[in-house]
Order: sequence, then C-alpha cells, then structure tokens
Amino acid sequence: HFVDLVLADLIEKYGEEKVARSGFQVKTSLDLNLQKQLQQTISNNMANVRAYGGSNAGAVAIDPATGSIRALVGSYDWNDESFGEVNIVTAKRQPGSSFKPLYYAEALAEGVITPATILEDAPTNFNGYEPKNALRNYNGDVTVRKALNWSLNIPAVKVMQRLGVEKSVAAAKRMGITTIDDRKDYGLSLALGAAEARLLDITHAYAGFANAGNQAQISYVDEIKSKFDENVLIEKKDPKRVISEGGAYLISNILSDNNARAGMFGSSLTVP
Repeated sequence: HFVDLVLADLIEKYGEEKVARSGFQVKTSLDLNLQKQLQQTISNNMANVRAYGGSNAGAVAIDPATGSIRALVGSYDWNDESFGEVNIVTAKRQPGSSFKPLYYAEALAEGVITPATILEDAPTNFNGYEPKNALRNYNGDVTVRKALNWSLNIPAVKVMQRLGVEKSVAAAKRMGITTIDDRKDYGLSLALGAAEARLLDITHAYAGFANAGNQAQISYVDEIKSKFDENVLIEKKDPKRVISEGGAYLISNILSDNNARAGMFGSSLTVP
C-alpha cells in the first residue's frame, strides 16, 4: 500500500510519462524497523479486532516535525482475497471518538473551554438528539480533561454545542479533514464522529497538535535522483498553522495525561 501511495505521489508531481522514463532512484521516508513493528502489532491484535466484529485493520505513523510517513500498513494482510488490497489508511470511514480532539482543541484555543471547565455528564436532550455514553452510565460533573480522556459522549456534544457546529467543521477542514460533506446537516451528531474521514487525515491532524500547531505537509519521499545520479528537486510546502500554539499545547497535554485516562482505560492506551 505504501508503494502504491509513493507511485501515485510521484505521478501527481512529475507526470506518468516522466516517472516511467526518467529512471528515478527514490529514497522513501519509510523506516523499515518501525514498519515491521507496526505490522507485528496489528497482526498481534487481529484476534481482538475480530472479537469485536472487525475484519481488518490498518495504521499509519507520521513524523510530526517533517510530515514524513515513517510506517504505513493499509491492511493486516495484503494477500487476503476478500479485502487485502483495500487501503484502510486512505479509505473514508466514520472516525468515532478519534474526531473529538479536533473540536476540543479548537474550543480550547478559542477559550470556549479550559481543561478545568466543568461539564455535566447527565441525560440530555439536544432538541431531539439524545446521545448515550458507551457504557450507558453517567458521571455527573466532570472536567473537560476527564471528559475527553474518558471519551464521554454527552460532555463532548456539549463542547461542540458551545463552540458551534460550523466552527467545528471549519476547524476540522483547516486541520486537513476534507471528507466532511457540506451538503449534509450532521448537526451535533458530528461530535461523535458522524462524518467520514480518512485515517491518514486524522493522524495528520494529530501530528499538527504534536508540532505546536504547525502541520507539516505529508511526504512519502526523502530523496530522488535521476538515472545520471543527479538530485531531483523535491518541492515541500512550508508547515501551515492549523491551531494556535496554546491550543496545541492544551490538547496535547490532555491527550498525554495517562493518569486522567486510567480511571476508564487503565494502562491499555498508555504509549511508552
């Protein structure tokens, strides 16, 4: 899948004829050790994926400072006849709760909320929309930090309600989520990931958080040489600011708070 993306990227930039005839020697951004680790991690977890009704899995790792793709697994088994060639990394899927940090970050950056803001986690009717938490329970008053780390749905909807759906959509698009359909009225269900997104784009948005709000352009290639061993110029756009440095700091601080998350998820999501 990574090779397909590299070829598509080269053809887009240089044209199919030039790529086919120029004898390019291409050094990609892939870190083979990370790639093997990622593939092994996915393979190790497939039994768990299937236990929850899933059939496939993919993952991507982006270097936040450079935008370089360091590892990419589009499908747990390329040779599976049913779906091996489907690239989950670039497929449009509902992102679920992984969408939450995007508008939380915007709300933090805009001062609509702080990590210590209190939200009530209780049954709530939003003009006919009555979301439920995953565990179908309620936790009363919770901080924004706890609400996001515990992935509580009702407080999340309240954050989007405070920020506004239009501002949430604009923020997601600015962060690179281009698959939100302007013709659809998602309403507050957008807060729980109702719009489709690509895993690559969601990961790219998170990479912007990790790089102090500056989002580097995604790149697959580190170096290109011609058949005469001459360097071929690789044009890279400057990083773009997708959120304020303060907003990026606050959302990163919350998302990396292992202690705040432990009450719901234990250490299962702790990344060493």
